[in-house]
Amino acid sequence: MRAEIDEVLDRLGGVGSREQLLRVVTRNQLDNEVRKGHLLARFTGAYCRPWDADRLAEQAALVSLGPDAVLSHFTALRMWNLPAPAASADAVDVTVPARRCPRSQPGLRIHRVATPPPSGPSGRVRLVTPAEAVVTTWPLLGRAHQRAPAIAAVRQRIVKPDELRKRIGAHTRLAGRQQLERLTALLAAGCESELEIWGLLQVFDVPGLRHGKRQLVLRTPAGSFRVDLGFEAERVAFELDGRRFHSSPADRERDLRRDAALATIDWLTVRLSWERMHDDVVGCRRDALAILAARRGSPGRRR
Repeated sequence: MRAEIDEVLDRLGGVGSREQLLRVVTRNQLDNEVRKGHLLARFTGAYCRPWDADRLAEQAALVSLGPDAVLSHFTALRMWNLPAPAASADAVDVTVPARRCPRSQPGLRIHRVATPPPSGPSGRVRLVTPAEAVVTTWPLLGRAHQRAPAIAAVRQRIVKPDELRKRIGAHTRLAGRQQLERLTALLAAGCESELEIWGLLQVFDVPGLRHGKRQLVLRTPAGSFRVDLGFEAERVAFELDGRRFHSSPADRERDLRRDAALATIDWLTVRLSWERMHDDVVGCRRDALAILAARRGSPGRRR
C-alpha cells in the first residue's frame, strides 16, 4: 500500500473517508489500491486495510454515515459489554437524524430518530448511553432474553434505575413499556438477578418477610459484604444462590469465607438455591419465617 495512505490510516485509527484519503493521493491512485486488494471500502466511502475490516466495522460505519451518526441498539449493548443476541452481530446498528435518508448497505442497520439520543465518545467511536441501548432494544428482544441487558447494566453499576426511567419516559411509543417499568421498579428495589426478582415476588413478598433490605451492606472485621436480602432486627442474611449457572471452587471458597466473616458479627447466612426457590416456594417461605422467628426468640435477643 502507498505510504501516504498508510500514514493517514494510522493517524485516524485505521479507517479513513474517501475525502480524507484524496487529500494525499489522486483518485486513480486510491482506486488502484482498492483494485489491488491493498485497501477495502468496508462501507460506502469508509476505507481500511482488508485485515482490519471486521475489527473496525463500527468505526467504518460512523465514517460512512457522517458525524451525526451514532452507534446504537444491539451494537451499543455489545460495546457496553451487556448481553446481546449472537445473531445481532451480523450488522452494525447506527442511528441518524430523521431528516436523513441514507442508502441501506449490507452489514448496516440504520435507525432514524427525530430527537438525537443521549450519546458520548468511547475511543474513536460515538455510541448511545447504556440506558438508551437497554430501552431501545427492549421491544426487539424475545421474552427469554428481554430482561438480561437491564439487569446486567444495573448490576454492573453502569446504569441507575432512575436513568432507565428517564429513557423510558423519552420513548413515548415504546412497546412493552409497562413490563419494562415493572422491571425497573424491581431493580430500584435492589434486585440484581433473575433469581432475586423471583425471590422478591414469589417468596419474600408476604407479611412477615417484607421488611428485608435488598443489597444490604454489612461491615465486618474482615471487610464489607453486600448480601442479597438482609433482616437487620434478626441479623439474618438470605443469599439467593444461582450456582446452577455459574459456579467454581473459587466461588464456593469465597462464599464460605464471607459466611464466616458475617458470623463473627452474629449474622446468620441462609442460602436458597435456584432449584428450591422455583420448586418449593411454600417450603422456602415457611423456613424463612421460622428462621426469623427463632432468631427473634433466642435468649440473647429477648427484650
